[in-house]
Parts: sequence; structure tokens; C-alpha cells
Amino acid sequence: MTERNLELLDILKDINKKLGEIKYNLKDIKNNLPKVPYYGDLLEDIARANKNINK
Repeated sequence: MTERNLELLDILKDINKKLGEIKYNLKDIKNNLPKVPYYGDLLEDIARANKNINK
């Protein structure tokens, strides 16, 4: 391999390592986000609450 190829290989390995770190950082961020109900569940809850108010 030429020196240029080795340099490129080192850069690609570094990018791969950083992508792995980003993956785990995104997972941590996702786990720290508040849980939001699904849109359909939210609509059902609103409809149920509306029926209870009208009773």
C-alpha cells in the first residue's frame, strides 16, 4: 500500500470510530427525552376526556 492509501485508511478508521460514538450518544439522548404518547393514543385520550366532560 502506498502512504496515501494508509493515510486514507487511518482517516476512514477514525470516521468509523466517531460514528460509533455518535450512535451511542444518540441512544443516550433518545433515552433522556420525555416519553410522548403515540398520536393515535393521544386522540383516543382526548375523545374519552371529551365524552367524560359531556356526561
